[in-house]
Amino acid sequence: MRHGGNKSKWPFFALPWCVLLSVAAPCFAADQTASASRIGVVNVDLVFREYDRTKSSEAKLEELSNAKQTEREKRVSEIRGMKEELLLLNQESRSERQQAIDEKMKDLAEFDRDTKDKLFKQREDLFKEILDEIEAVVTAYAKDKGFDLILSERAMLYRMDAMDLTDEVLKTLNDRYRQEDRKAEGRKRG
Repeated sequence: MRHGGNKSKWPFFALPWCVLLSVAAPCFAADQTASASRIGVVNVDLVFREYDRTKSSEAKLEELSNAKQTEREKRVSEIRGMKEELLLLNQESRSERQQAIDEKMKDLAEFDRDTKDKLFKQREDLFKEILDEIEAVVTAYAKDKGFDLILSERAMLYRMDAMDLTDEVLKTLNDRYRQEDRKAEGRKRG
């Protein structure tokens, strides 16, 4: 028997099986891991909108905005009064009064700009805090309940209803907020 002419058929026959097993084994392992994973979905937009802290914060921001609007209306009324008086004054007094009106108009424009910027910044900071809090609660919930992955519903094209954790997360947030709110009210009274 010559070594070069009669090669063993085993390596040639086994090669496709080795390739098939090397490709299929990781897929099978990944499939087993994925089936054992717990995955949940949260509608963050809904949680944000329905969270009691968001509603309370929006009400406070609205109160602040209304107070600033009232202050603005007083300033506008004062300027209107000054303009009406301007018509009754002589030429020399008109010049001085016009300068005062121009100064008040400049102050009003600055007030408007500052108010808009401050309200925007307060809203942005507050909403960031709330979103950070939602993320922390979702993370704690996932760890506590043994979830491997929780996704935002916005990123989902399809999901089973059983994967939706929105109500549980919202209940956790609202319960915690109400408890903190009661503690704060107790401190104010005591």
